[in-house]
Amino acid sequence: MVGPVYLTESGKAALEAELHDLIHSQRPAVIARIKAAKELGDLRENADYEIARNEQSFIEGKVLEIEEKLRNAEIIDEHASTDEVALGSTVTVTAERKSHDYLIVGSTEADPSGEPPKISNESPLGKALIGRKVNDKVVVTLPNGNEINYTIKKIS
Repeated sequence: MVGPVYLTESGKAALEAELHDLIHSQRPAVIARIKAAKELGDLRENADYEIARNEQSFIEGKVLEIEEKLRNAEIIDEHASTDEVALGSTVTVTAERKSHDYLIVGSTEADPSGEPPKISNESPLGKALIGRKVNDKVVVTLPNGNEINYTIKKIS
């Protein structure tokens, strides 16, 4: 992973909680399963052992990934200036006569189904909004080639 990982305080806390669960709950449980499977004898024909080892590999990879993200974390100020859109801004936009609110976050925390939807600063809409001001108009080209016109109504 290269560069900073932008996180809100709540996003950092969620990663720390996930890391704690992986290290203190999931890792010991899978180690116990491996030990129990070893006690059954021939490991070459032991599906439980193979499944537990694969799960252990996944857990260890996830631990390393989260530790790396936390090492490179830069906390987003969710209460930054409301003059222009930045990481941590909640932006109200209109498109096709509908109003939408979005919270601009780093890619690690993006959750378009959240309330409000959290969009990455690296997404097409996120990129278009960063640095813009109220009443600015932005055009976003979707992956399918269609364009949507947005007007920024509020930054908070």
